[in-house]
Amino acid sequence: MGKSRMSPVAKLTSIASLLMMICAVPLASDQGLSADESVERSTRQLLTRLQEVQSIYQSDPEQFFVEIKDALEPHIDLEGFSKGVMAKYYKRATPAQRQAFQEKFRDSLIRSYANALVGFDNQRMVVKPLEKTPKNPDRASIRVDIYARSGTVFPLQYLMIKKDGKWLLRNIMVNGINMGLQFRSQFAGFMQKYNQDIDRVISQWSVK
Repeated sequence: MGKSRMSPVAKLTSIASLLMMICAVPLASDQGLSADESVERSTRQLLTRLQEVQSIYQSDPEQFFVEIKDALEPHIDLEGFSKGVMAKYYKRATPAQRQAFQEKFRDSLIRSYANALVGFDNQRMVVKPLEKTPKNPDRASIRVDIYARSGTVFPLQYLMIKKDGKWLLRNIMVNGINMGLQFRSQFAGFMQKYNQDIDRVISQWSVK
């Protein structure tokens, strides 16, 4: 059976999901590591485990999602990421709604990661030198190039933030496209579609 062709938007989202998966690989100890050291170490571990992870996904996808969630949360600033997606609607939301969206956002990303792993396993990744923000030492930008089997290079960029001595992923740029802004636009569109009903937006949310 031939493989279905992915749309450009779907491909970008899948590549972004794969990149975010790098941060989901458990590290023996990432305290004290620089942002690029953390990413590079995680990348090496991910590349050696991709085949095994894909097998888990195929045999028991629900268990795979649970394992990825447990590994993912310590390495991504989900609170900050989801707050940025909600944008101006964050202040309007109740604490319960904020928490509900954070959990829905997290879970929808995990399922996107699984699909990305299936489509982009065993690809070569190159982590570029760290680019720190001069005015804010607790923020950093890291370039990662993903090389497809066809030879195409997909440039991606981690936007990292340092919290409690640990570097966390806050956002991703894919081919110059800000994925956080894409998700923010999606949330705002849902708010219009569902007549400013935050609860309904949360219930209908999925990463597109």
